[in-house]
Amino acid sequence: MWPWFVRLTHWLLAAIVIVNWFNDTGEWHRMLGYMGVAIVVSRVVYGMLSTCPAVQFYWPSPRQLVAHLKSVLHGHPEHHVGHNPLGQLAVYIMWLLVILLAFTGWLSRTDAYWGEEWPVSLHTGLSSLLQEIVFIHLVGVVVMSRVQGKNLIKTMIVRK
Repeated sequence: MWPWFVRLTHWLLAAIVIVNWFNDTGEWHRMLGYMGVAIVVSRVVYGMLSTCPAVQFYWPSPRQLVAHLKSVLHGHPEHHVGHNPLGQLAVYIMWLLVILLAFTGWLSRTDAYWGEEWPVSLHTGLSSLLQEIVFIHLVGVVVMSRVQGKNLIKTMIVRK
């Protein structure tokens, strides 16, 4: 279902985020953060150029989000090629947070904001928000795997 490039960028970005949570400062932290942005940008370009329905982008409407939630709550989730509406929204939020984290990290090291507290505080807050969204993402994957009777984690590891 997921092309190799999507699976590769997913796991590389996940690894970068995890490493940076435990390596909160220094050269490695910065380089990995910038690599994370490069991965997000490459994934966005790939999605824009791809003809594969599973990786093409769409902005989920409120109606799609509500319909998806109702279908899940009734135990008959709608079939989606690629991400369901909530999953797609979560992807966008996580990507935006990775970009904002890189920006606030870079900003805190510029001459203009060196020693200023607010870029660091904003960076820390965005990191906490990303942790929460990742947790929700993981719970969503487990719940949807159970509801759909399909191992969604496996689909992000091996291509069927």
